[in-house]
Amino acid sequence: NIKTKHIHITRQISFNLRQHKMENIKKIDYYGYDVISKEKILAYVEAAVTSLKEVKIEVEVSTFLKQVYDNSSVCDLLIYLSRLPVFETDFAHALSHDLELLAILKKLKYFTNLPLGQSLLLIQQVALKNGQLLENFNEAFLNIIKHQAEISLLKFKDYVAANRGELTCAERYLENNAALESIDPHAVYPTSIYRHSNGLTLASADSQTIEAVMSTTLTTTIKITRGVLDYSNNLLASVYQPLGRCVAVVDDKVFVHYGDKLKNYFNHFGIKLVSLVHGGNEIDKDIKHVEEILIELKRHNVARNEPVLIMGGGVIADIGGFATALY
Repeated sequence: NIKTKHIHITRQISFNLRQHKMENIKKIDYYGYDVISKEKILAYVEAAVTSLKEVKIEVEVSTFLKQVYDNSSVCDLLIYLSRLPVFETDFAHALSHDLELLAILKKLKYFTNLPLGQSLLLIQQVALKNGQLLENFNEAFLNIIKHQAEISLLKFKDYVAANRGELTCAERYLENNAALESIDPHAVYPTSIYRHSNGLTLASADSQTIEAVMSTTLTTTIKITRGVLDYSNNLLASVYQPLGRCVAVVDDKVFVHYGDKLKNYFNHFGIKLVSLVHGGNEIDKDIKHVEEILIELKRHNVARNEPVLIMGGGVIADIGGFATALY
């Protein structure tokens, strides 16, 4: 009994010591996500689409924007998505039955920092994936893209701030932005909506010793198609139309054969094309050519989260990809 009691006391002392040590360790929690629920995601999507279907969409810009973003069901969906860990495998599994919807919602999570044109396109795509063709929505959307470029490129959070007194849901959006700074700062201030960082940081009580484990997760969508520059194929147009332009790094030999077709394709959809033509030979695969692309990206004020089209073979993909990663 004495021996058993001694072991018990020793274990208790050991546990108390470990507990005391843990109490002196500070842990930084980077995220406070909501729990992923397939049923809730689909329910929010259906409610938002059904609600928009019941609205007679107006083409006039301010009315159209208010009809979409001041819709309480749309607001519910956007706020819910913004608080979900869309880079987690559980989110992918929840929507594995519909890969198109998965790709759309991963981007729509970042709606608050996206241009209005891009978030409107994503909302339209959600409706189409849900089997609903919203009357007049496409006409109103194209009116903004083609004739109101400054509105199309306006970030959602700036739109809400400027129209705070006009939108019933404005306070909900603004309160969510404030909450996201602790729930998921990346949702408010993303450098890229395709890359996400995570980690664990532990520090001693006096913060003189810090241990950290860090990770980066990438998400991508791969499309395999034919006739990508045919007018009937809107794959590229759907990416660049909301942005009003396409910045393309193109192999010089490819540009000779497909340059005109590339220009005509984007011109057909009313999208400005900025072509950065570079050599795609093995000899061109050096830091000098990477620097040249970086300088051109800077000259054209390319945003850090703006998708750049790379057209050519392995060399141009390597130096173009390296440049955009550095940028």
